[in-house]
Amino acid sequence: MSNPYKYDFKSVDDIKSKATELNVNIGFSDNYEVFSRKIEVEPGFTLKNSLAVHPMEGFDGKADGSPDELTIRRYKRFAESGAGLLWIEAVAVQPDARTSARQLMITDKNLDEYKKLVETIKNIAGSDTKIIIQLTHSGRFSKPPVITRHNNTLNERMNLDPSYQCVSDDYLKKVEETFENAAYLSYQAGVDGIDVKACHAYLFDELLCAYDREGEYGGSYENRSRIFKNTIKRIKNRLGNSKNSPIVASRFGLSYVIPYPDGFATTSDGEVELEESIRLIGEINRLGVNLINVTMGTPYYNPHINRPYDYNVGRTNPPSHPLINLSSFINHIGTVQKIYPNMTFIGTGYSYLRQFAIGAAAYSLENNLAKVIGFGRGAFAYKGFAHDMLNGFMDSKKCCLACSKCTELMRAGATTGCPVRDSEVYMPIYKQYCVKN
Repeated sequence: MSNPYKYDFKSVDDIKSKATELNVNIGFSDNYEVFSRKIEVEPGFTLKNSLAVHPMEGFDGKADGSPDELTIRRYKRFAESGAGLLWIEAVAVQPDARTSARQLMITDKNLDEYKKLVETIKNIAGSDTKIIIQLTHSGRFSKPPVITRHNNTLNERMNLDPSYQCVSDDYLKKVEETFENAAYLSYQAGVDGIDVKACHAYLFDELLCAYDREGEYGGSYENRSRIFKNTIKRIKNRLGNSKNSPIVASRFGLSYVIPYPDGFATTSDGEVELEESIRLIGEINRLGVNLINVTMGTPYYNPHINRPYDYNVGRTNPPSHPLINLSSFINHIGTVQKIYPNMTFIGTGYSYLRQFAIGAAAYSLENNLAKVIGFGRGAFAYKGFAHDMLNGFMDSKKCCLACSKCTELMRAGATTGCPVRDSEVYMPIYKQYCVKN
């Protein structure tokens, strides 16, 4: 089988030429000074530069949810990256919210381990590097699944029976409380910000499209957004508004890009429709959220939407060229950044461009398509990526290859990292879990 989307770009001009052929727009700039911009997210919370490490799960925690040896190793590498913002991966708020037995989870019993992790990061990266912790309930992707509604598209993908029990309103009210408690523990651990996660069809995000759910958390827009907004209010009230209080942020999914009624902020034809997303962003902004790490789609169904990747024969492949997906993603983020110019939105998806990501990232910052650029896969692969970008270059021999091997590890239930660029640790794991004998 031929490869219709082969990545064979040797220069920025090659990418521009292909983008023109595809009738999409991806801009490039050599004004790399934009990466050194300090970003005031809100009073008392300023990023020392405009580069970030995204929350990327490693599935390498201990059974009690505390960081294990590989977890600490990853965050030491991230701390050495030079990024002004380090966003800690999904940390479950309760036992049934975990996607695996090795997902991180913060509790009063392992709080000291999180204090040590934050101290380790700060000691390496500097006290002026900001740390956000992502709190999550994995919902239908928990093990076993915890669902709030039946979604035909995702049920089919997961082989989930239509008779599977949905959780009650009482359960969801309790989740609000566990998020609040986890946020307070995170504050005690010393983080600079709390991420109330609402993306990728996890629990809060799934409720945003609970059009057919009855009760307080489904049906109307007000009900579907209730748990998200209530949780933000509870955390803000619990943590207070002093200069030492962590900010509240969100990793927020603009759209499922799955046709209505199975997807949020999507039409019945599968087109992105941002009306409710834009409304919700404004509402949480009024509740005190000024920082949003933007994403779209769900990695469990359409990973090409937010993580454009290479075509691989024999694997699940994107239905369109990755440049189309990347252009769409960049410009949707730019739409909300321009509607809410006083908020800070973090752009993503750039790792696909390898060493040319630096020019596309600079263009986005220069043209207000985002205020910060984050790297997830790229941070797994490229040790010291932000230091290099701040110095005006990216090394092709260190860049992520968008090969999806990190995702293969995750899907195989293994600890996750980059088998290519961090091969000493992760290639043996990849061979054990992903290579058929």
